[in-house]
Amino acid sequence: EDWRGAYIAPYFGQAKDVAWAYLKKFASVVPGVQFSEVELRADFPNGSRIRLYGADNADVRLRGIYLDDVVLDEYADFAPQIWGEVIRPLLADRQGRAVFIGTPKGHNSFYRIFNDADGKPDWNDFEHAHVVAVDEKRGVLKVRRGILGENAARLLGLLT
Repeated sequence: EDWRGAYIAPYFGQAKDVAWAYLKKFASVVPGVQFSEVELRADFPNGSRIRLYGADNADVRLRGIYLDDVVLDEYADFAPQIWGEVIRPLLADRQGRAVFIGTPKGHNSFYRIFNDADGKPDWNDFEHAHVVAVDEKRGVLKVRRGILGENAARLLGLLT
């Protein structure tokens, strides 16, 4: 009902360049959805909301809100304290979930998150997750089985 989701890129402009057109395209099929170009936000008729942010201004823009789900894109480019000090507390009240996406760039915060998650039952890691594709004719997500692997794809609910 009042679900809140966010896509966070290293920079606000990057979030707009990478995800805004996709959000508008795929959310526009929901009758009654409204978009705010200024806030890069989609408001759904049931009260749910998806918004784009930049991690470059996380201390100001993100503190004090709550999130149910968040996608952290190119997490290796985030300041290392952003997860623990800003984003994780946003998820805590509602037991939200986070997806970390990125390109490994040495032994940085993305590398540490990936390795810390290894073997933990409440964490999953998916290498090569960038192979997820959208079948626009049917509007379903698909994964090429040989790259992501059937078990990982099944966990994500992406096999059709």
